[in-house]
Amino acid sequence: MSQAQGQSWPESIEIEQGGKRTTVAMDTLRAQADVSFRFYDPYLGREVDLRGLELGDWARNTFGQEVETLTLTAMDGFQVAFDELPGANWILVTHLDGNALGLRDKGPLRLVERDYGDRDVDNLRLFNDWIWMIERIEGAP
Repeated sequence: MSQAQGQSWPESIEIEQGGKRTTVAMDTLRAQADVSFRFYDPYLGREVDLRGLELGDWARNTFGQEVETLTLTAMDGFQVAFDELPGANWILVTHLDGNALGLRDKGPLRLVERDYGDRDVDNLRLFNDWIWMIERIEGAP
C-alpha cells in the first residue's frame, strides 16, 4: 500500500448504494486518475497541478448507468449532494502537485470544480460545494 505524503490513514473510502456498503482502496482511485489540469486554488492562494477522476464518469462506472444522485460525505460530517450527475467540470482529486493527497493536503480525496467561471476567487463562500477529506460516497437512481 502506498503512503500519501507521510500519512497512512485513511487509505480507502466507503461506497454505498441501496444500503450496501463496500470500500474502495485509495490506491485504486489513484491508479484510475486520468484527468490532469493546472488551475488557481482559491484556498491555497496559488496555481496547483491536480490529477483525479471526472466525478460523473466515475459514478457511472462505480454505481451503474442508472445512477442519478450522489452524496459525498467528509470526515467531519459535511455533505455535498447532487440531485443529478454533474458534468465534466467536477473532479475527484487524488493528487496535488504530483503527489498523492494526504491528510495535510485535505485528502485523501477532494472534489473541486475544474472551471469556476467568473466567480471571485477572493470570496471563498462561492466555493461551498467543494469538499475535501471525503470518506464516503453514496449513489442512487
